[in-house]
This record gives sequence, C-alpha cells and structure tokens, in this order.
Amino acid sequence: MENILVMAHETADVVIIGGGVLGASVAYYLAKQAVGQIIVLERNTTGQANTSLAAGLLTRARFKPSLIPMVLETYRAIEEIESLIGEPLGLHRTGGMYAAISPERKKELNELVHTSLEAGLGIEWLDNRNAKRLVPWLELADDAAILLMSEDGFIDGYRLARGYMKAAQRLGVEVREQTPVLSISRAGDKVVGVKTDRGGIGASTVIDAAGVWAGLLAYQIGVNLPMAPVRSHYWITAQHPKFSPEQPFVILPDAKAFARPEVHQLLFGLREPQSVSVDPRILPREMGGYVFEQDLDGRKCLLEGVPGLARLFPLVQEIGISKYIAGLSNYTPDGMFVLGKFPGLNGFHAATGCSGAGIAMSGGIGRSIAELVAGDSPSFDLEPHRIDRFGGFDPLDPEFMKLCGQARSGKITG
Repeated sequence: MENILVMAHETADVVIIGGGVLGASVAYYLAKQAVGQIIVLERNTTGQANTSLAAGLLTRARFKPSLIPMVLETYRAIEEIESLIGEPLGLHRTGGMYAAISPERKKELNELVHTSLEAGLGIEWLDNRNAKRLVPWLELADDAAILLMSEDGFIDGYRLARGYMKAAQRLGVEVREQTPVLSISRAGDKVVGVKTDRGGIGASTVIDAAGVWAGLLAYQIGVNLPMAPVRSHYWITAQHPKFSPEQPFVILPDAKAFARPEVHQLLFGLREPQSVSVDPRILPREMGGYVFEQDLDGRKCLLEGVPGLARLFPLVQEIGISKYIAGLSNYTPDGMFVLGKFPGLNGFHAATGCSGAGIAMSGGIGRSIAELVAGDSPSFDLEPHRIDRFGGFDPLDPEFMKLCGQARSGKITG
C-alpha cells in the first residue's frame, strides 16, 4: 500500500468523488443532513457516463427483502425532488410484468411474490389473455405464470441524476464538473482529502462514488473494493404498432431477458452465459473512448440469445434493430453492493458496486451513506454490502473479475 498525501489548497467537510446517480444521490441526502461544506467532483458532467446508459428499471420486487425498502426510497425521493426543484423527472409508472414458463422459474416467481407480499407490495396474477392485452408483442403458453406489479416504473438515469444534483445545489452543495480526481489523500489511518488536476482539497470525509473508476482510486490507498466493471448492454428495435409507451416493462427469466417501452420502439436486454468483465486499469478517461475487446458490437450475444427470446417475442426475428447501447456497471461476486466504511481507515466511505441496480437503489444508497457520515444509524441494512465481506482478495485478479461477470449472467430479475 502506498500512502498518498498531497498539499491541500483548500478544504471542505465532505468531498464526493463522482457525479453519477449515486454521487448525486449522496450529495442530496448529505445536504439535508447539514454536515457542513460539501463538494462534488465530477470528471465530466453530472450523469453523463454510465448513468446515462442505464435501462433505468425501478423494480421493487427483490429476492432479498432488505433491498425492497431501498428501492421504495428512490420512488419517495423522486417525488420529493420534483417538489423541491419544481420540475418532473420523467418517471414512467407503466407497471412491471414478470412471466415464467419453466417449473424452475415459476418456483422462483413464487418466491418473489412471497417477499413482495411480506414487504406490503401489491401484486396481481394475470391470465394469458390479459397479459396479451397489456403487451401485444408477448406470446405466452396458457400455463405461463404471469405477475403484474402495477406501481413499478422506469426512469431515465441521466434525468434522475440531474434531479438529485439540482436539488443538492439548491441545498448548498458545490458541484465542480470537468474536475477529475487523480487520487485520494491518506495519512496513516485516515483520509485527508483528494488530489485533482487543479490541486488538492483537504477533507476529513471522502466518499468514493466514482463509478467504474472507484475501485482504482481506492486501490491506490490500500482499499480493495470487491467489484469489477462488467458490460451491461441492450438493443432498441425499430418502431412497430405492437409497441407503445404505456406498456409495462417485462422481465422474462426463462429467456434471461428484459424489455421496456422506448416510445413506439422496444428496448430489450439479454444476459449472456459469461458477461464481459473489464480490467479498470485500461479504461480511458472518457467512456466513449473505450472499445470492448470481446464481442465488440454485441452481435454474438444477440445471436445466442435471440432463439430463447423468440419463443416469447417472435417479432424479434424479423424486426429491425435501430440501436445497440453498451456501458459498464460495477458488479460484485454476490450481486450485492459496496457501501459504507472501510475498517481501519477513518473518513473513507464507498458508494458503488451497484450490480446493475444503481438507478433503482440510488435513494436507499444515498440516504444510508449520508446517515453514516452524519453519525446516525443507517435506515437500511448495509451489512450485506460491507466492503470487507470477502476477506483477502485481489480485485485486479482476472479470476476475481470473471466471478463479477458471472454475477450479471446469473441475474433473473430487473
């Protein structure tokens, strides 16, 4: 471990690294805690990088009950922020549909129903006819198990991040865009600030919410964050009369797929047998400059996934594809997040490792980290997301990064 210490030209009480949806959410909730001067440092502009590429499904149903309140907090935050800044954030409350075909997936769907009911969420079982009425492109067998959660929705990650940040600024947070953080400053067992390309900023609390670059910043000061950047991607079809913006988004675990409306097009994603993980050391400053070495344009994944998807979405075999979108999301081997303090290092907090759920969990994550910084007990259970839960490991080991990729491949919910 190398101690990195730089001369500070100015000071703040809290420095947040990263202006994506998690950094912006933390900034908003911290501002409400009145912890002093807060500065957000973003290498590009708020919400511009991977946050802007997310599909943005706000699925409330979760196999792990502790995650459900974190999503509900995001819904609550959206309403609060809209009221504060006086503008809508564009939440599409279309509902979410889950359809299971195989006995194994039906059993999992019943487990999801159990956790949802325990959490007080409303559910509705649908027959094939009503499902077809809501989603005309979907072809299901008569014995399919179909669940509707009518209060679910989706949102554009960029708009949500900008909303969090605008609200944070209204509450006094300073946001500096185009200001990359080069390193975190550490002195012994505490962090003392950060170094940017414009000089050092002293701070007794540093929150690492730097997205796919978060792990490298932590690694420099001897903190191993248990995650790796993993490709998340989706396709957008051409327009078709069977697609409309009012349709629910759909989760199809038998096809390892999801889909949601994109006005009169359809956005759909597939999970390949081994998702592509990326060594964070090779990432450029701008995500737009990164080229995936494996399956560059996603064609291999698409060709492998279409036969399974076509059983439920026959139109996919003939409709044109208008766009392919690929970004990165930090995944952990267990699909949980990387949140909170690191034992033995005062003042360092992580808000990352979202495992493809950063948009949905942003409210719960932001609130929890803000409460930790303020010295309060978090409102949500952060124990499953502890930074040190895997013990000794090397986050840059190719085998560890492969495990992170497998976590995405194994997801069956949104």
